[in-house]
Amino acid sequence: MGVVGRTRPVPDPHQFELFGLVAEPVIPAAEPEPTQFTSRRGPKHKPQGLVYDLQSCFDVINEVMFKRELRQPVIRWSRNRWRYTLGLCDVEKRVITINSALDDARIPEMVVAGVMHHEMLHLYFGITEGPNGGRRFHTPEFRAAERLFPAYVTVEDWLRDNWPLRGRPARKPRPSTGGFLSYLSMMHGGVSTAAAE
Repeated sequence: MGVVGRTRPVPDPHQFELFGLVAEPVIPAAEPEPTQFTSRRGPKHKPQGLVYDLQSCFDVINEVMFKRELRQPVIRWSRNRWRYTLGLCDVEKRVITINSALDDARIPEMVVAGVMHHEMLHLYFGITEGPNGGRRFHTPEFRAAERLFPAYVTVEDWLRDNWPLRGRPARKPRPSTGGFLSYLSMMHGGVSTAAAE
């Protein structure tokens, strides 16, 4: 028997006879690749945006800040532009979703990297129980690790002064070299963003 969720067992189709006939075996569908997320609502999400590539961002930050300790999650841009939320991390399903409004040439690369680092910290620390028995995501340890990001203060200042952006997005692709992630990788002897693509 398989398990749906955590409580209900799913019967094996081979153990039942329907009207004296043995049921045909059910062949399970192949699970999607971890980087290709399928949904009932539409097409698959991809980490490659029009301006930024979230996969290369994840690779550099995982190399430099986490020493490759994080397993590859599903990384995707949101379907719609959110007004205030910058990113989401579903720790249980291992899905990082970044606001597609950040896929904009007016947004500095270090801001996208800072949001990705924050969401990666959710995967690293997981969910803990708070003092009242509730779920707690931003523990003191989480906040201390968040401040270790090299451009933490600059990113926070930029977001405070400029977010949310107004007007139409600028969709000019950025070069893969010479940006914040290239600098971060070079300073820590990690992978280059061009090699991560």
